[in-house]
Amino acid sequence: MKDNNLIVGKDYLNPEKLNTESDLIARILSGAEKMDSRILLGPGDDGAVFKNEKTAISTDLSIENIHFRRNWISLEEIGFRAVMVAISDLAAMASSPFGVLVSLAIPEEDSKTVIEELKSGIQRALKKAGASLMGGDLSRSPGPIVIDVIVIGETYEFITRQGVDPGNEIWVTGVLGGSSGAVKTWLTGGEPNKGLRDAFAKPPFRVEEAQWLVQKAGIKAMIDISDGLLGDLNHLAQASKVSIVLESKEVPLHPALHHSDALSLGISGGEDYELCFATKKGALDPFLTKFQEKFGLSITKVGYVQEGSGVSVVGEGSALLMKGMSGFDHFSHQEP
Repeated sequence: MKDNNLIVGKDYLNPEKLNTESDLIARILSGAEKMDSRILLGPGDDGAVFKNEKTAISTDLSIENIHFRRNWISLEEIGFRAVMVAISDLAAMASSPFGVLVSLAIPEEDSKTVIEELKSGIQRALKKAGASLMGGDLSRSPGPIVIDVIVIGETYEFITRQGVDPGNEIWVTGVLGGSSGAVKTWLTGGEPNKGLRDAFAKPPFRVEEAQWLVQKAGIKAMIDISDGLLGDLNHLAQASKVSIVLESKEVPLHPALHHSDALSLGISGGEDYELCFATKKGALDPFLTKFQEKFGLSITKVGYVQEGSGVSVVGEGSALLMKGMSGFDHFSHQEP
């Protein structure tokens, strides 16, 4: 039926809405100087890559009342989450993090307590990732807590958002919608169950999984799911100049997600930080059991690629996606 098919792409966005996050990023980059010859991969992907050493670098901001609230999770968890979220970009490039720089802007009135608790979480994340704290900066803030994390990693075969071809299959690791389910519960005055809370407070670390998949299945394009599956598929489609078809009934929803709009949260909610990637048809089939046994993690085929542009969503329940059809956008006036 017609109602069960939605298409997301540039042509379907409101032409009067110019101030999207992607628009603003494009404007910032439009005046940039020509790329230095030592830079192999610049803006437009999950991270940058230097030419000679194949060193990847990425940066991520975590801002109070935008990305987290202090009455949702502890300061220790906030510090842990900020670092793990930043590392996720390098995981999507199959890069191993080795160094991290953390800059903090902290309200003066409780700076000592805040710094100590954030530090504890940051150190826990560094230990988990096997990375070292290389430096950073500290400033007093008249407003919210701001955490800026720069991650530097090493890559032997870096993976980008480009390289998706018609005929490819689209896969995701893990389950989706847990983090956004927790946020929705908090925003409506409730307290999320442990499964949803953990999905928000403990972003997954998928570096080893990404590298294994690249080596075994020859993945050529990958992204971490931060803006929501729908939004990040659109990033892949735009970067590779293809059309991606998402089959809504195949999307693996978090088992603790019991909301009436679970499908919408799973597809458009965001901040899952699982891997989304493209493979040649059938390339991953021989390795599915080995992957699940090695990592104890599900891996699911959710769509396919064809010629064209944008993202099509097919299947029962697709109409639920109408409100969030482009994924999360910092400048779309969505409430955190």
